[in-house]
Amino acid sequence: MSDPDQAATGADPETLAFVEDFALAMERLGLVRMTGRVMGWLLVCDPPAQTFGQIAEALQASKGSISTALKFLTTAGWVGKTSKPGVRGDFYTIRSGAMADLVKQQSAQYAAFTDVTARGLALFKDAPAERGERLRDLHEFFAWLAKELPALMERWENGRA
Repeated sequence: MSDPDQAATGADPETLAFVEDFALAMERLGLVRMTGRVMGWLLVCDPPAQTFGQIAEALQASKGSISTALKFLTTAGWVGKTSKPGVRGDFYTIRSGAMADLVKQQSAQYAAFTDVTARGLALFKDAPAERGERLRDLHEFFAWLAKELPALMERWENGRA
C-alpha cells in the first residue's frame, strides 16, 4: 500500500499566508479559526484530495484540532470524505458550492432576526419614536435580506447551470 502522507504538502509560505487570511475571514463569519484553516487549505492544496495526515502536516496543527475541524466540515457537508482502493486512510476535499450553502444557511438566520425584531417592534409600539427607530431600521434590513437573499442565491445557481 502506498502512503500519501509521505507526499510533499506544497505548504509554501505564500500558500499558508492565504490559508491564514481565509481562516481569519471565516472566523469573522463565526467559524472557529482552525475550521477556516482547513477549508482554506482544501481550497488551494495540490492534490485537491488530502489525507488527515497531509492536512495536519501542512497546517502544522494538532491532530485533535484537525479532527474537530474535519468533523464539523464533513457534518456540515462542506467537505467530502472518500477513500481510494489500495490506499490507507480517507481523503478530504472541499465540496463545490460549500460557500453558497453557508450563505443559504445564514439566510434562514435573517428570517429569525426579522421575527424577533418584529416582536420587539410590537413590544415597543407605544414607546417614543426614537426608542424604536434603531429597532425598526434593523428590522427593515433583515426583512430585506430575508426576501432578497433567496432570489440572489437562485440567480447564482441558475447562472452556474
